[in-house]
Amino acid sequence: MEGIFTISLDYELHWGVFDKRDRKSREQCYRNTLQLVPRLLELFAQYNVHVTWATVGSMFASDQEEWSKLKPAIEPRYHEEKYSAYRYVGGHAISREDHWAHFAPASVQSIMQYPGQELATHTFSHYYCLERQDEPRAFEADLQAVQQAAALFGTRLRSLVFPRNQFNPDYLKTCFEQGITTIRSNPSNWFWRPVSNTGSSLLRKLVRTADAYVQVGNHRTSYPLSSIHVLPGEPLQLPASRFLRPWRAEYRFANKWRIRRLCQEMRLAAKQGECYHLWWHPENFGDHPAENMEGLQVLLQQYAACQSKYGMKSWNMGEYADHLLPARPHNLSYGHTDTARHC
Repeated sequence: MEGIFTISLDYELHWGVFDKRDRKSREQCYRNTLQLVPRLLELFAQYNVHVTWATVGSMFASDQEEWSKLKPAIEPRYHEEKYSAYRYVGGHAISREDHWAHFAPASVQSIMQYPGQELATHTFSHYYCLERQDEPRAFEADLQAVQQAAALFGTRLRSLVFPRNQFNPDYLKTCFEQGITTIRSNPSNWFWRPVSNTGSSLLRKLVRTADAYVQVGNHRTSYPLSSIHVLPGEPLQLPASRFLRPWRAEYRFANKWRIRRLCQEMRLAAKQGECYHLWWHPENFGDHPAENMEGLQVLLQQYAACQSKYGMKSWNMGEYADHLLPARPHNLSYGHTDTARHC
């Protein structure tokens, strides 16, 4: 069995941090990110690397008016109201001058134009699946809304990444019922176990950062394809192997160790015929675009070498379902949509 290289991206702009960051402070990052997406797509095409773009559904809208029409009829009632995207929008009107932080339909459309690039979901509202809330139907409504938003682009979404990696097995059945056949799960190390926002600790964050540069957690980051179990009525669970940490000016020398370590792990996965799953946020590249793109090119050159020497392949998350799950009917209903958008 040849090794498999997978990349999944959590594409979210300000929807991913509205509860803890000011959008104006991130303006240059977001603008850089939107400019980087076409360059990333071209680079992935150059190396024939298949990528899953798990995109917040709110970004599919062109403005706040359309967003209001697309949002779910049932909203979560978080005990901590600051986690609600709907409360955020209610208190922060999104003018045309602020679209760069929230809406990117042209970017979404461009992803679909490249073979091997999978448009997937990061939920409609950057939904937190481990936060306490009192509306049991909210998650189902969120996925229904995101599928209806995707229908504007003439597609259905079948892969999902839980925001903040809040993997919750209680939601797997709902995911499957709404057409999701593959989800990303977390690495096995204790510091990657899913927790709520309030449950995350400084120690966990420090250990996660350290593990990107030196051996802290489990040395085994790849896994055999046969270890991905097919469970009736649930999506495939595809574990992440490693988070690609962004280039940091204060870590000038350690930055090279970070990339070297990823290359070593990928090469070992290729030799052993195992799966290696890398993930990050496109926004992680926004502060230092040139340095981050340079590091990514090194990684993709390593993949090309592994492909040539060991026959390694590249799959996006949805392609695992193509190979491991029986075919599903294409007539699942996600609600009524009058017209498809043409960007």
